[in-house]
Amino acid sequence: MKLVVMNNKVLKIVLSVAFIALLLYCIWYVIITNTRSNDKFETESPVTMTIQQKAVATGKINPKEKIEIKPNISGIIKEIYIKEGDEVKIGQLLATIKVVPVVSTVNTAMQNINSAEIKLSNQKRVFDRQKLLFEQGVISKQDYESAETEYKIAKQNLNQAQKDYDIAKTGITSGLEDLASIQVRSTANGQALEVPVEIGDQVIEANTFNAGTTIASIADVSKMIFEGKVDESDAGKMHEGMKLKIIIGALQDKDINGVLTFISPQGKEENGAVKYEIKADIIIPEGVYIRAGYSANAEVILSERKDILAMREALMQYDGEKSFVEVQQSDGSFKKVYVKPGLSDGIYVEVEGISKKDKIKIWNSSDEDKSSRKK
Repeated sequence: MKLVVMNNKVLKIVLSVAFIALLLYCIWYVIITNTRSNDKFETESPVTMTIQQKAVATGKINPKEKIEIKPNISGIIKEIYIKEGDEVKIGQLLATIKVVPVVSTVNTAMQNINSAEIKLSNQKRVFDRQKLLFEQGVISKQDYESAETEYKIAKQNLNQAQKDYDIAKTGITSGLEDLASIQVRSTANGQALEVPVEIGDQVIEANTFNAGTTIASIADVSKMIFEGKVDESDAGKMHEGMKLKIIIGALQDKDINGVLTFISPQGKEENGAVKYEIKADIIIPEGVYIRAGYSANAEVILSERKDILAMREALMQYDGEKSFVEVQQSDGSFKKVYVKPGLSDGIYVEVEGISKKDKIKIWNSSDEDKSSRKK
C-alpha cells in the first residue's frame, strides 16, 4: 500500500516537472519566433509625390471632317485622276464616268422629241396662217404676237427634248460641258484618304432613295480628332475642355495632347457595361504626321494632388472599415497605426496619420518586391 502511494507521488512530481518544462519551452518559442519574425519583415517609408487619378478611353484617330465624293449619274468609271494620299483642291477633276444608257429612259426621251416635233409643226402652220392674216389686216396684232409666242415655245420644247435625249444617252449635252455629270470633281480641299473604285467599276448616282457610290473620301488631315469610349463611372467626372494625353500605338515616342470637346449624352451597353462616346481635338506637334485610323488611348486626369505624403496601397491593411499600417518601433517591434487614405492612382494612395520618417511593415512582400529593392 505504501509503495502505491509513493509511486503516485513520484508520478505527480514527474508530471509537474514536465508541465513546467513544456510551459517554459512555449514561452521561449514565442519569444524566439517573434524576434525572428521581426527580422524577416522588410519596411518601406512613405514618399512625397503627385498623385493623379486618370480615366483611360480606348479609340482611334479620325479626321475632324471627312467628305465623301459621289456621282450624280450612274455609269461605269472611265478614268481616275487621283490616288490615295494625293492633295486635292475644290473643283479638281477626280474621275470621269461613262454612262450606260437606260433603255426605258432613252425611249421616253425619244418619244418626247417626237411629240415636240409634232407640236412644233402644228404651231408653225398656225403661226404662218396668223402671219398672213395679220398682213392682210384681218386679225389684230395681239393675235399675231400670241401665235408667234406659241411657235417660239414649241421650238424651245423641241430643243429641250433633244438635250434630254443626249443626257439620257451620253450624260452630257452641248453647251453644258462644264457642268457635265460624267465629270466627278472635288467639293473640298484636303487629302484623298480613300479611292475605293477602279476603272471599269459600276457606280450608282446619289439621290433621294440611294446614298450612291463613293468615288473618293477627302479630309483635311491637319485637323484630327480622337474618338473613343469611357466607362459610365468615368464619364460622370468628365467635362468639355478637359486636357487629355493621347497615346498612339504607332507613335509611342511622341507627346500628343488633346482637348475634350464632346461627351455623348446617352450611353450604349457593351458586354454588360455602359460606355459613353467622347471626342477630343488633337493638338498635332510640329513635324508629326498622324494618319487617319491609328489606334489610340486617351488619358484624362480626373483628379490631381501635388506634393502629398503617399505610400504604396499594397502596404495598407484593414480592420473592418478602418485602415491601418504596422509601423516599426525603436526596439524592432511593430505597432498598429490607424491611417486615413485619400486620393489613389491604383498603386500609390494619399495617407494621413503617419510621417515620412515612419517605416511601414511590408506584410505581403513577394520575391519580386524583394529583388527589386535589392537593386
